[in-house]
Amino acid sequence: MRMKSIYIFVKLAETNCDFNIHKTLGIPRSSMWSYISDLEKDLGKQLINRKKQSLSFTAAGEEFIPFAYKIYQTYEESLLNTKNVDDSPVGGDILVSITKALSFQWTSMEVLKRLYTDHPNLRLHMTASDTITRDEENISDVLIRPFGDSENFIKAWSISYSHGLFASNAYLEKMGTPQFPDDLLSHRIIGYGEHPFSYFEDINWHLKGQGYGLPKLKPHLTINSTKAIFDAAENDVGICSATIQSNHAYKGNLVRVLPEISGPFIQTYFCIKRNATGRKLRNILTFSSYFEKHLSLENIKVTRLEHVPED
Repeated sequence: MRMKSIYIFVKLAETNCDFNIHKTLGIPRSSMWSYISDLEKDLGKQLINRKKQSLSFTAAGEEFIPFAYKIYQTYEESLLNTKNVDDSPVGGDILVSITKALSFQWTSMEVLKRLYTDHPNLRLHMTASDTITRDEENISDVLIRPFGDSENFIKAWSISYSHGLFASNAYLEKMGTPQFPDDLLSHRIIGYGEHPFSYFEDINWHLKGQGYGLPKLKPHLTINSTKAIFDAAENDVGICSATIQSNHAYKGNLVRVLPEISGPFIQTYFCIKRNATGRKLRNILTFSSYFEKHLSLENIKVTRLEHVPED
């Protein structure tokens, strides 16, 4: 019985038998079927109902789910228990759900290079989206994003962002710098659009005309990517909402507009799956420590939240 087959089955269980997780796992759909078929052969039981319209667990598959979790958890723990902690290699898969903006920042950081230099057997699988589905939440080992309360995740630490209005120097020289909120009515405004942003309902706070001392504004451009919005403003398209920290994160040169106007405060959390144990937890904590160290070097304050048990 290959442990990879158990791992694939566990991930299927976390998404209610959704084979589309092959995209997140970074393997072909056919490979997933190969692992499941091998597992069925070893157990002598059919685990998945194979239907064209939908796939589901058989009764035997449902019964095997808790055993699969236990087998994989025992395997992860045994990898550490059979070796000295210092000799146990960091390696394996970590499934990370991250916002689009943070994925750009993370993959452009030198810390990623250092992480893989020090731990070449670590495999990060990142799903970058500002909207998180229930299935994506269920399958993920780590969330790095705004998030609510959940019995399935521990909020290990957070970083905080404040929002304001920004534009490029060239745009302001051409169109004039707003002196009062109503001046924005004669400017080009960039918005996020009507697309959902999970756990951040006020993504378009500057357009709504309530609560922040601004008139109701009609956007001239909408893009459902905060990084693309920032880039559009840098290219003189108009005035956007961005975090106060954006210039530093993106190495940009936008100018704060109407600095007396403060937008919403939002927290991004580093969340760890509660059932992560053994080698999996150690891998996640290693990943977390590299990320935290980088943020500290960038003078970005990290707030510790729930206690995460040391592996």
